[in-house]
Amino acid sequence: MRALFFAAISGGLLSSWLVGKQWLAAILLLVWLARLICLKHRVSLILNLLTLVVLGSWLSFQNARFAQVQREQPRTISTILTVQPDQINVNGGQYQLIADSPYGRLISYGRLSNEPEKRRLEQLQLRTKWQVTGELTPIPPPTNPGQFNAPNYYRSQGIQRQLTLSTVRQILPAQRSTGWQLVDCVHHWRKQFSQAAERLPKTLQLYATSLLIGSRPSTFRAAMSGVQQLGLLYLFSLSGMHVILLIGLLRWGLIRCHLSRPAIDCWLLGLLPCYLILGGGADSLKRAVVTVMLSIGWQLITGKAQSALAGWSVALLLGIWQNPLVLMQLGGQLSYGLALLLILLPAMPAWRLAIWIQLLSLPVILLATSQWHLLTIMASLLVAPIFTWVLLPLTLIGASLGFVSTAIATWCDWGLSLFQTGINWVGTLPGLLTIGQPPAWLGWLIGLMTLWLLRRPTKRLAVKLALVYAGMIISLHWPWQGAIQFIDIGQGDSILIRQPFNRSVSLIDTGGRLQFPRPGWQQGTTPRARVETITLPLLHQLGIAKIDTIYLSHKDVDHMGDLGRLLQLIKVRQIVVPAGMAALPKFQHLLRPAIGKPVVREALAGQRFADGLMAVHPFKPGKAENEDSLVLTGRFGGQRFMFTGDLDRAGERAIVTRYPTLKVDVLKLGHHGSKTASDPEALQQLGVQRGILSVGRHNRYGHPNAETLTTLRTQHIQTYSTALQGMITYQFGGGQSGHWTTYLKEGNFYQRTAGH
Repeated sequence: MRALFFAAISGGLLSSWLVGKQWLAAILLLVWLARLICLKHRVSLILNLLTLVVLGSWLSFQNARFAQVQREQPRTISTILTVQPDQINVNGGQYQLIADSPYGRLISYGRLSNEPEKRRLEQLQLRTKWQVTGELTPIPPPTNPGQFNAPNYYRSQGIQRQLTLSTVRQILPAQRSTGWQLVDCVHHWRKQFSQAAERLPKTLQLYATSLLIGSRPSTFRAAMSGVQQLGLLYLFSLSGMHVILLIGLLRWGLIRCHLSRPAIDCWLLGLLPCYLILGGGADSLKRAVVTVMLSIGWQLITGKAQSALAGWSVALLLGIWQNPLVLMQLGGQLSYGLALLLILLPAMPAWRLAIWIQLLSLPVILLATSQWHLLTIMASLLVAPIFTWVLLPLTLIGASLGFVSTAIATWCDWGLSLFQTGINWVGTLPGLLTIGQPPAWLGWLIGLMTLWLLRRPTKRLAVKLALVYAGMIISLHWPWQGAIQFIDIGQGDSILIRQPFNRSVSLIDTGGRLQFPRPGWQQGTTPRARVETITLPLLHQLGIAKIDTIYLSHKDVDHMGDLGRLLQLIKVRQIVVPAGMAALPKFQHLLRPAIGKPVVREALAGQRFADGLMAVHPFKPGKAENEDSLVLTGRFGGQRFMFTGDLDRAGERAIVTRYPTLKVDVLKLGHHGSKTASDPEALQQLGVQRGILSVGRHNRYGHPNAETLTTLRTQHIQTYSTALQGMITYQFGGGQSGHWTTYLKEGNFYQRTAGH
């Protein structure tokens, strides 16, 4: 069994190196192999070498195939998709499919043309074949640090391409032969349960779908705010706890049917794969199901109990083979890591075990979320038994008997709602620390030091670990370099300015999404604000928990639309707006949900601010229209920047007339590269060397305009575009000359803007 464990650890380090691109994993793998050679255990050495050769070849092949797909160009195809009913997600006037095709597994997107079509799609309960036409592309990468990594997420599910549907010619039933009918039936049952759960009370429905079939409704994130803040989301991922409960229930029922032990084990081996499909096939559930099935199978074959460590080892190797990214994702890391800890840790009190689990999982959590709550340990100790002995039984009772008895459903919903209200309240208590995201190598170092401290607890090692944490926090919260970061917020502006040591943190504009009127049947779940999915993760990754100043250039939605949501999520000291904007009802409405009460200042040309910026426009109060845009300039790292909002050409000429000696090295080009801005004479007089285009991909306005691009080329202005290169960063200070980096090394051509 020791040989299997050595092979599993080698496989984990190998996948972290080859797939996760973590160089420290390669060093640790060499150390691990050296240790194995010193043990002089021939079986372990041979099994490890065989594992490295076979698994290394497979992972290299997977990497090469993924890289090839990412280089593919978009193309229009006509094909046939095979879709299970529980893989259809309808939201308003749009839908999403997970489908099998001749091009592999795809995620497909489409638009509904009318309400009857929407109802037909929602009512599909059997496997179907779709004859479709659409544009096939690789899955687009994230364009900002901390943003959701869609290619990696879908790759872990065996999906590497997306298909944007333009035409659906036909949808037909697709029944299969007897051998596959059971699989199709499980998908059918899953869809039926999901639809039936919509009749249950709100909270019971949420718990039933997430805990019994592993489905996350669109309301899950908002409803589980406290659970997320306290780091208890793992309780709602189908895993070993649910499998143990299921095994117990099945054994109890099969024993009542007077079946023998071998017969019960055979039944369990047949039913567990069905539960894996019914539960959505998450990595944590796969680990638990595979481990239990291996244990049962070993017992049937040999008549002996299998070592828990051997089952864990085989499950990890199979998990890496099936999903090369399993150890690069938070769910897989916690699932396999905590399961191994529970196997290896000596018996200890529950409170002590909870502390060690939190210490060992902390670097993993920081790498994934950059935050940690001081109440997490206490909440975990209190909630885990409540979850096992109260919440799960209430969910099971409500989801089974609630369909026939409204009183039972209401009673169960009341109990779950009471817990939910309490945990959400606890999540609002002080204690959520924004620590920042450490480098991957530092996360490895902290994890290894914590493991060594667990193995050999000494005061000296504990002090060293505390000093490493202190050094990490200091480096993240007081960086020796400053930066100007043009965030890729889509069609809009958002620019983060940080002075060295975070002496000041400023944000120019917040971005925002235009909402167009839609008929009632197209109303669905509103997409999360981009400040919530892009800006806030970036700030958390940098260890930033508050903003000193937000500058708003003018009142357009693509510049200030997300202000209200941002003020709900992070504390802001002051907001600076162009003169005449503060009293606008639209602006006042966005201020209402703010944490605290930020000071609002109106600015005119000539005003200077503590972060080094100065206003050069507007010259008089206005109505916060494009022509009234707040224009800021400042010197950072030897370069003078100008941020223009949506100022038009007349405003640009007015600035150079009022400030004839003003020179600008870097210009945030006005109005996203529209022809209404970037006056050639103004650019020439300012002496612009670099231009920044903050523009959305495939935007409906045709930005940047061809005339503007011609002007930039004629004047030899080096141009960066968020649509092509993602977030654009200029770092300065720390005794070094400023330098530029872009998040995307080169633009994916299928993301090119309409103006190119």
